[in-house]
Amino acid sequence: MRFERKKVLIVDDSTINRRILADILSAEYQIIEAKDGESAILCLRSFGDELSLVLLDIVMPDVDGFAVLQEMKNQGWIDRIPVITISSENSADNIDKAYALGVTDFISKPFDTLVVKHRVANTIMLYDKQKNLIQMVEAQIEEKMRISNLMIAILSHIVEFRNGESGAHVLRIHAITEMLTMALDQSELGCKLTNEDIYLISTAATLHDIGKMAIPDEILNKPGKLTEEEFEVMRTHSTIGAQMLEKIPFSKDEKLTKIAYEICRWHHERFDGRGYPDGLSGEEIPLAAQIVSLADVYDALTSPRVYKEAYSHQKAIDMILAGECGQFHPALIKALLKIEKKLEFGLTDDIMVVEGSELLHKAVEEMMHGANY
Repeated sequence: MRFERKKVLIVDDSTINRRILADILSAEYQIIEAKDGESAILCLRSFGDELSLVLLDIVMPDVDGFAVLQEMKNQGWIDRIPVITISSENSADNIDKAYALGVTDFISKPFDTLVVKHRVANTIMLYDKQKNLIQMVEAQIEEKMRISNLMIAILSHIVEFRNGESGAHVLRIHAITEMLTMALDQSELGCKLTNEDIYLISTAATLHDIGKMAIPDEILNKPGKLTEEEFEVMRTHSTIGAQMLEKIPFSKDEKLTKIAYEICRWHHERFDGRGYPDGLSGEEIPLAAQIVSLADVYDALTSPRVYKEAYSHQKAIDMILAGECGQFHPALIKALLKIEKKLEFGLTDDIMVVEGSELLHKAVEEMMHGANY
């Protein structure tokens, strides 16, 4: 089996410096050279995660090392590719600025062969260990999530099949919730949602109608319009679903259960206070419930029911914008308009999981970096 050497990108406007570093490292690593910052960014775009390390000069004409670091930070490369700066300009300000942009270590000019070899090897080794740790944690979480999602899917499908609908409704709610949440302008909402939050909200969304298990068949599947008394019974599904989750003793304190409770109880509340069961309005309604509320309304409008035909995508959007289905947070409406083309052409009944594995990976990376691994 042929061993492929790790790739190291050397960025320096001095040909001599690049040659010296290449001579020191070429026996153990595959060397890629960039003569300036602009070339470095092109190499980063081209090789991406294939790079194990960047040796970066700070002082270069036009696009300097700080500009390269800023671009790496903007693109998220700095979290995956370690950078060691190589410079004779090691002032305190430069060091502070470089560390703030994510630099791992410094090597001063002129180069000491042993220092270069050891620092390069140690940095690559530490990042490899971190990547392996993230993969191990991700695999463990993914397995737990797979089992959890399987149980939720089974339970949700029971609800949907009993309701005379296909189980695809559950998958569509999951997908639409995820897309809406990812499209939200969080600054407008005044909150910070992590990738883990998005993953949990979209997963918990699949339980939004669990309380319908307690609604009598003659009401649940009535082909015509419900009477006022029947509608009052139907309305109880939100509180019943919340009570079901509240009575699970072993998971009551789990984040997923808490989010699912909020969604079950309040996904029929409206921003103007005209929803049910508690008549909450505005920011009183938990964000997860607001998101699922909009996802549920869109899917209900565009899906056939025993009492109606499906509306077209455009008709559903127009009805929501006109307030015919109640009011929603302005930020949610903006998010809906951002994803409306995906909704119109991207949803099928085959599989609705939107970027789920990538979202999980990002969530694990967030968790690991937050723990300072």
